[in-house]
Amino acid sequence: MNSVTNLSPFIFRNLRYMEWIFAAIHFLLSTARYTHSTGLEHSLKTLAFLGIFIALSWIFPVHRPPWQKHGYIFLGILLAVSAKLIGVNLDLFIYIYIAKSCFLLNRKSVLLIVVVTGMAWVASEFWYIRESIKLIPTLNFSVPYGFRSLNPWEITVSTLGVYLAGCTFVILFSSVVQAEQKSRQQAEALTKQVETLAVTLERTRIAHDIHDSLGHTLTNLDVQLEVAQKLRQRDPDKAFLALDTAKMLTSQCIEDVSQALQTIQQSDFDLNQALGTLVEQVRRNQLQVYCEVNLPKLPRQISHQIYCIVKEGLMNIQKHACASCVCLQGHAALEGIIVKLQDDGIGFDPKLPHSGFGLKGMAERVQMLGGELKVKSTPGQGTHIQVTLPL
Repeated sequence: MNSVTNLSPFIFRNLRYMEWIFAAIHFLLSTARYTHSTGLEHSLKTLAFLGIFIALSWIFPVHRPPWQKHGYIFLGILLAVSAKLIGVNLDLFIYIYIAKSCFLLNRKSVLLIVVVTGMAWVASEFWYIRESIKLIPTLNFSVPYGFRSLNPWEITVSTLGVYLAGCTFVILFSSVVQAEQKSRQQAEALTKQVETLAVTLERTRIAHDIHDSLGHTLTNLDVQLEVAQKLRQRDPDKAFLALDTAKMLTSQCIEDVSQALQTIQQSDFDLNQALGTLVEQVRRNQLQVYCEVNLPKLPRQISHQIYCIVKEGLMNIQKHACASCVCLQGHAALEGIIVKLQDDGIGFDPKLPHSGFGLKGMAERVQMLGGELKVKSTPGQGTHIQVTLPL
């Protein structure tokens, strides 16, 4: 049991309320038990000690040096033992300060306090019983035979038994509270980490979406505008053709942004239909595409990620493969969702490093979905990409 300095104020507040309840119980017991002439004096003594305990209940030196924490616990236990020696029984406060020691001190200190307090408490119990026996004749009734026959061994066993049982319960309960508090703090820390990770993943997703949908189109748009700028004097016809292409690319950018917003907002995103529309857009660029897609209904986020993976693959083919024919297949199998993309382009060597974010972006999306990406390519023999995602 280590010192805990970051406990919730809720725990301190409850300990304070418990002290006040114990103070009320002790005061009521003291006024009900003593109705003789010394009752007023005893009640005043009890009230004085309870006043000190209530004042101490407002103090909880969590952020104080160790010697102040030890002194605080020692003062509370010393008050309870001293009260016992003058005939005021404040047993419950012993357990309150044992509980406080569990929150303020380390395990060795708590064990030492329990042992020393137990010895002092047994001694004070002997003194309390002796003074009670002296007081009995003044109360006009005889001393019970069983009370007279108590020997030191019986007193020690009885007192220690109650004391150890109370300490065991208090220490175990305090340990449970500390463990629960620690678990809650860990849960809060994990929640913050999850929130941070979610923000990071969302930023990554948005970055991928910008790259996948707008990156290539804006690059091509810039190239076409640059061509138009250079040819506006020498070859106006080609310049106008470049401007027409730029206008088409601008429309495509607007369409991409609109489609991305619809994908985010719509809950009934149809992946098969979206892939079909994507294929039609690719076919406009004089690329022959064979499409066999029959994917089941999937969560919107997964459907959107698959759409972006396929779109990135098709854009890479258009930009780098110099292919004339592309085959897109998508279906559900026993091993999961399978999407295949194959072209008859120039291919490349997968072992060599490559610049750009195409395959890297696809791999990150597949990894995000817990799937597997396989890329097979040979220079001059096209490229085959297979994505396998768990159902």
